Amino acid sequence: MHDIRHKIANIFDLSPDEDRLSTMVNRTIYILIILSTVIVMLETIPTFKMQYLSYLYAIELLVTIVFCAELLLRTAVIDLLFQKHTSLWERFLLVVYFLIDLVAVVPPLIFMLSPDGVHHDYFLSLRLLRIFKAFRHDHSIELILKAVINKRTELLHSAILVFTFTVFLSVLLYEIENDFEFGGGAQKTAFTDIFTTLAWAFSMFVNDAIGYQEIGLLPTTSVGRFIAWVIGFLNIGIVIIPTGIIASGFLEVLEENKIESQYRLLKQAFRKKFNPTLGIEVFERPRTLLTLQNALFIQESHFYKMLETKPGFRIRAVYSADDEKYNDTNLVEHYAYQSITDYGAAIRRPSASVLVLAPASAGEENIGYFSYCIAEMLQAHYLSNERYQLNALHQDFDICFKTSALYDTEIDEILPNLAASRKKRSLRTKQQIPPQEALASFKTDIQTLVFEDSALSAIVVMESVHGMSEHYEIRRIDKYANDFPALFRYCLRLRTRKSRLQIFHVRVSDATLSHYDYYTYIQEAGAALQSSLAAQSISQQPRKPL
Repeated sequence: MHDIRHKIANIFDLSPDEDRLSTMVNRTIYILIILSTVIVMLETIPTFKMQYLSYLYAIELLVTIVFCAELLLRTAVIDLLFQKHTSLWERFLLVVYFLIDLVAVVPPLIFMLSPDGVHHDYFLSLRLLRIFKAFRHDHSIELILKAVINKRTELLHSAILVFTFTVFLSVLLYEIENDFEFGGGAQKTAFTDIFTTLAWAFSMFVNDAIGYQEIGLLPTTSVGRFIAWVIGFLNIGIVIIPTGIIASGFLEVLEENKIESQYRLLKQAFRKKFNPTLGIEVFERPRTLLTLQNALFIQESHFYKMLETKPGFRIRAVYSADDEKYNDTNLVEHYAYQSITDYGAAIRRPSASVLVLAPASAGEENIGYFSYCIAEMLQAHYLSNERYQLNALHQDFDICFKTSALYDTEIDEILPNLAASRKKRSLRTKQQIPPQEALASFKTDIQTLVFEDSALSAIVVMESVHGMSEHYEIRRIDKYANDFPALFRYCLRLRTRKSRLQIFHVRVSDATLSHYDYYTYIQEAGAALQSSLAAQSISQQPRKPL
């Protein structure tokens, strides 16, 4: 039943996926909307109605039954639609469309079920309202409304400008038309008050729809006629300016929709699939920007726009080997493996026994994805810093998660309002989180997983190292050392509070991370780490008495 409701919700979604069933259902409803509208118009022809009344009634009955079924199904999954569409605009459209559906169904039912004495023509205009159902299945009006909303500030400014000039010119016209020297005192003017003058000016904007010219309400002085001429130019501006603003907004909305569809393609390209080397399902590894452009037919400008505004992806400039054709390459990385946090990505699994930390994924090439694959192999928790690195060009992101002094200080002492601020903030990639707060969040998540997950027995810290002769190195950390970064000292202090907790340090060669066949090294490192964890677990078991 749960799967059926989700399937129905996907079919009746505001932006349904391009599957065959969803397309067929929406097109069928669209055709019935047009057919129903044509029937209502045909009923206004007396001779046609008398001759084909039974056929019209049968078609109307069929259309009403389909619309009733659609309304009931939408009502049954309205909670799922509200969960999927969280923005105020989308939920507003859901409510509006529901009311339109209700109006499209109730009047025809009353029409068909009412007694013969009831005058059915009262319901004719209400039945015609079902044409607005087409807006749900044809998003053109929705695009225009969204363009108007997006450009509401510009439209408001232009409206205020036109209104101000109109009021000023109307007052001036009134003063001139009623001035004795300008008017010569020869005749009385029709502009007896400012309100009449203002109404006349606005009437000119709609080609004298009120009919002031027919009653002789025209300027009589030369200066007054000149002002009327200026008001005529405002008439041009009141049409051109808003039209230009709405047109630019409409193009922007179309561009946003195009980027949104391309973003879905990008997510599909990085989908989770089976990797034969690892023997498990993992998300796609980083790909070059050029490869994705050629494969998905996405413009480079759209790529950068997506990476700027959409969460879960980033672009990185990396250096290739000297003997390769290109010395640098732009890589597109996906890091929204489960949830996006202040600092990057997080995977939390129920009762996982291992926590994998990647504190330098933002600054060390491919170590984030390498660590993610290790976490998948171990079915471990995963916390990855994807945003902050030491010596970052942007000052707000210049911080090292491995060596920060924040690990030596209680969080409450530095950021007492951290929890409250995190609840209030809507986390997006384009938003900048203060470095200290992001690191405190990283520290908090580690502490939460260590002490709330009773099954957790090991922390694995991943690091990329330059100039290693070996592909990788796994060592267990048992005691303090002066050369340990602050992150290790913090993990060891956690161990003192949870005696079963073991700390492992995995160092991976940067040459291995950039190797074309690095899935093999991921598999080897994961298997070696599994053996180390298993051996450690066996050694910790209490010995049986002799």
